[in-house]
Amino acid sequence: MRNKSKLGKDEIGILILFAAVLFGGIFRLLSPWLAGFPVNDGGMFYTMMKDLQANHYIPPLYTSYNQLHIPFAYPPLAFYIGAGLSDLLGISLITILRWLPAIIHTACIPALYFLAKELTGDKFTSSVAALVFGLTPHLNAWLSVGGGLTRSFGTLFLILTILFSYRLLTKNDTQAIWWTILFGSLTVLSHTESTVFAIGIPVYIWLVKSRSLKSALQGGLVALGVLILAGPWYGLVISRHGMGTLLSALQTGGQTIWSVLRLINIDILTEEPYIDILGVFGVLGMVLLVTRKQYLIPGMIVVMYLIQPRSAHTVGNIPFAIAAGLFITEILLPTISKIDETNVNRGVKVLLVILTPYLLVNSIYQGFMLSQNHVSKGEQTAMQWVSKNTPLDSKFLVITGEPETMCDSSAEWFPTLTERTSLSTLQGREWLLGNKFGEFIGHRAGIQSCIDEGLECLGRESSYFGTNYNYIYISIQNPTNNCKPAETSNRSTRGLILALENAQNFSVVYRSDKVVLFEKR
Repeated sequence: MRNKSKLGKDEIGILILFAAVLFGGIFRLLSPWLAGFPVNDGGMFYTMMKDLQANHYIPPLYTSYNQLHIPFAYPPLAFYIGAGLSDLLGISLITILRWLPAIIHTACIPALYFLAKELTGDKFTSSVAALVFGLTPHLNAWLSVGGGLTRSFGTLFLILTILFSYRLLTKNDTQAIWWTILFGSLTVLSHTESTVFAIGIPVYIWLVKSRSLKSALQGGLVALGVLILAGPWYGLVISRHGMGTLLSALQTGGQTIWSVLRLINIDILTEEPYIDILGVFGVLGMVLLVTRKQYLIPGMIVVMYLIQPRSAHTVGNIPFAIAAGLFITEILLPTISKIDETNVNRGVKVLLVILTPYLLVNSIYQGFMLSQNHVSKGEQTAMQWVSKNTPLDSKFLVITGEPETMCDSSAEWFPTLTERTSLSTLQGREWLLGNKFGEFIGHRAGIQSCIDEGLECLGRESSYFGTNYNYIYISIQNPTNNCKPAETSNRSTRGLILALENAQNFSVVYRSDKVVLFEKR
């Protein structure tokens, strides 16, 4: 009788990689499918793509978003791709923002596999790392949402930049020069914060693994190539708005030597709703590498937190997933297999039959909860009413009760769907406020706290935004609080609404079960 051939380690790795892309893709596409609208943010990017289309793809001087004269200085590649696909395929920009970030985020999974294979030299370990990356909940909350349009492209090109810069700097692969220039340029043209990592991580790799004059000169050639390809955009921005605009954005990263202490709360990296299994695996993988005196991957995540802490909790999942893959394949699975030495594949079976389904359920649950954070149809209707029934120069205070600006979908989408000015919306102000960006965040959180308070709170907190507002838009059932799902089904009013209804200088001009709009007399 013919013996059944057993799958080898590399063949099993291919199956795991396939599962990572398949299930990771389902996980990424689930939230926009359930929401029926771009998840969370992306309102400003919608307007910027619309501005490009209206200006025949010539970059305008300012974006029309929120009528604040925000310089059109954001890296434009994703906007050109999104707007171009919209025109080419005849689909709406809302559809682009709903689906494209999740699709590009899915492409990050095989890219992570190839980077892990370059760093570890092992296909099986790299496949497991890709699976960890594919099922990490936090990534979905940042890269698959509407605002992930630029973040997903930036992350994809950043992974590939690290991959080819590693080949160039550690293996003297001269062909990698051109790929590093290409993907480095695409990173720089995709996302501001990814640009910082695309510069800092290759420098770190050179310091740890090379430090040769030849590789330094090759790095200089890469920098020159990126300058030639991506420099014209930044030259245009500087000629129009000066260096101050770019410097303003760079001051919002929160860089400090103490930023690395944020790693103590490892949940911020994986954001698992139940047990932090992936977080634990990642930490133990880092410990494993340090004990082996293999410092490249652990040091990489430290560098990320030092040079750009604002988004390190997302990009940090790149080395973190690789470390988790190493721990799973080199410690966890062999330990499980030793329980029954007659079944050498016991560890792999546990991974595929028990751990992977658990992580998938974990991810699907998080995807379902994430899908709740979008502008509801009721709020879309209210914003359409505002656009048709209020003067074009009206100014609004948008109050939702969500203190965390990155989760306040109503506040970001309000200027887009109404074409009116929201005084308390943060998006775009990084190009205007510089080191006062953090101050605005604090005052914005302050006014959101007034939603269940009275007029005294409103008067105190609104003074920062000025007294020339015309309307107060109050969301009754905002889906989140501090980015956590909020139970709102039984909520019919808010404390501030009751106070304003009894105030003589405010009158209700629009009311629904989702929104109450007050006009200031």
